[in-house]
Amino acid sequence: MNKDFLDSYDISQYDRPSIAADVAVFSIGRKQPADSDYRRLPVKTLRILLIRRAEQPFQGEWALPGGFMQKGETIQETARRELKEETGTDKAYLQLCGVFSDSGRDPRGWIVSQAFAAVLNEDDLANGHLEASGDAGEAAWFDITVRKTADRKLEQGNGVTCDREYELLLQNSETADAETAASLRAVIREHIEYLDYHEIVTYEIAESRGIAFDHAKIITSVFNDLRRMLGSDIRIAFDFMPEYFTLTDLQEAVELISGQELIKPNFRRKVAEYVTETDRLTQNGGHRPAKAFVRNLERFYQ
Repeated sequence: MNKDFLDSYDISQYDRPSIAADVAVFSIGRKQPADSDYRRLPVKTLRILLIRRAEQPFQGEWALPGGFMQKGETIQETARRELKEETGTDKAYLQLCGVFSDSGRDPRGWIVSQAFAAVLNEDDLANGHLEASGDAGEAAWFDITVRKTADRKLEQGNGVTCDREYELLLQNSETADAETAASLRAVIREHIEYLDYHEIVTYEIAESRGIAFDHAKIITSVFNDLRRMLGSDIRIAFDFMPEYFTLTDLQEAVELISGQELIKPNFRRKVAEYVTETDRLTQNGGHRPAKAFVRNLERFYQ
């Protein structure tokens, strides 16, 4: 590199944004039935971790865990640091899903967010702990539901566009409080443009209540990315599993993410090459013990 050029270059002449990492942390939760019937299995839900902001802006509203990139860090290191501060573990699967840079997305100034998806399994959760940090008042798991409410396809010229609308619902996993559930709701519009064989996807918030910044848009976008990743590679579902798991556990995780009910024999044929049966049995309530499996690592590391 030319030293004279570097000596004369003044980076302060250019406006620069602050860079932040926001992490959508997903896990599978279990809800015990309201009655005392031990034979009933816990209801499983797909959950996302949110923190309640203790300071302005958006004081009292819920947001994704995240923070600003510190000097000397990569953005992936920032995301893992924030993940460990909030959950006590940094072992989660972590995937960069998108960049959010709309003007005015943060009232504090020009702030660009790099959004990540993270997946925690039961072992990670047992070894970690939820602990709000920084400007967060508390941290909690929320059951997440993303429903497509509208879908319109339009062909024009040499391109095709699709406009979709999603309803995002977030309910605190520890309570059935209807008021809290109703306050965390958003309507998100997804615009997909297919031009010259390429796809351009953008999101906008049509309505948002109780969710800070543009995080309703980020959550919906990352959730859709997670669903697409699962559609192309079943292995991401295993990141929701602890070391030992049943095939029913794995199928339920895939169904929660995909939103589709699967036929058991077909599913088991699909995942057969990825699993290895063990001698361990797992007891589920009053049901017969089920065989436990582990990942077939030879297939994962090909």
